[in-house]
Amino acid sequence: MYISISLCLFLFIISLICSKYNIFSPSVITSGIWLSVLLLYIFLGSHLNPLTDKFLTAINIWVTLFCVSSLFIQALSVSKNNRIEPSQLARNIFFYASLVTFPLLILHAYEIVKLGTSSNWMADLRSAAVGGIKGINIEDSNPFYTLIWLGSYLIELNCYSKKNKKRVFVLFLMYLMYAFITMSKTNLLTLFLSTIFVLYSNKLLKFKQIAISGIIILFIFQGIQSLRSNSTVSKNPTSEFVTIYALSSAPAFETVKSESSVQFGENVFRFFYAVKYKLGFTKMKPNDTILGFVNVGVVTNTYTVLYPYYKDFGLSGIAFFSILLGLLMGFVYNKAENGNVVFVVLYSFFLFELVMQLVGDLFFTNFSLNLKLILVATTPYFISRYELFSYSRKQLKIIKNKVDE
Repeated sequence: MYISISLCLFLFIISLICSKYNIFSPSVITSGIWLSVLLLYIFLGSHLNPLTDKFLTAINIWVTLFCVSSLFIQALSVSKNNRIEPSQLARNIFFYASLVTFPLLILHAYEIVKLGTSSNWMADLRSAAVGGIKGINIEDSNPFYTLIWLGSYLIELNCYSKKNKKRVFVLFLMYLMYAFITMSKTNLLTLFLSTIFVLYSNKLLKFKQIAISGIIILFIFQGIQSLRSNSTVSKNPTSEFVTIYALSSAPAFETVKSESSVQFGENVFRFFYAVKYKLGFTKMKPNDTILGFVNVGVVTNTYTVLYPYYKDFGLSGIAFFSILLGLLMGFVYNKAENGNVVFVVLYSFFLFELVMQLVGDLFFTNFSLNLKLILVATTPYFISRYELFSYSRKQLKIIKNKVDE
């Protein structure tokens, strides 16, 4: 345990120095997250199953190779981009599409309350989001159009000015309402982290404000947990919250068997198995993204980011994918830090997945979602960069001039 803590502390300090003390660097986040988990485990994890060499060895490999590969990419020089203004046409389409689809979410919330099975309508909202209410599918609580809301919001925020501040405010409230209706700390944290990073990248936020915001969001999370729960309030809600959401995944990983998957890479490459199933090429359903519960002192169904790589390929899988993701996250971060506005938006998406690595893997498990987010985020910039509609506008203008003559 103390060797792992020392290693994470060393990598955290090196990452801070190499990243010029930018707390959003992927190597700083990764080493900092696991350093915090191990330290908190010593003080708050006495009633949880002990951590053995199985987890500690795996996390040492993950943190070391991720940080080294990420810092390697960060050290490379990249061309600095001027600010590319996203296509106004695409921005308008995204914004008005968001407004049009907002009533659908309100109607969905009404259906949940109407079909609710408990006296706590907030608990019913959460139950519906995880498929716990008959007649309401999980997909209904996580519709595709909310990705457009988030993408549109971050693009507008990244271009913030007096002209679009109303759009930014409206889109923020819409996604906040979505987080409330789903009673989801995940959606709220996504909104919070993405907003913080975009504002920080545009020099509109300082570290002190970020720290204060972090404390506020922690209390909000505890409030959401209490509101959506039917159980009595805990005597020590903060300790219980940290134990369940920050610490329980580590001992749960101890229950995972190395290279125990039935099909090759069925967890890491779940996206491709799902596509194959949807197209009718196989009758075998892809693995469920909601994993089974285990009791490790508390009941949990999260197994840290290491789960799919270890279950499919063992320690070698952890080593390979830590390098791969370290290179990828380091590249996106490096481009964002050097002024590429497209990558500022992209990294704001990935920031949530980096922070949530203590709970589970969201890079490959949510591969389909990531592709959709990337598509939404890059489309306005892609249109603007390559002037896709400028030729058509010029032709229409020429035709109009000829008619006028």
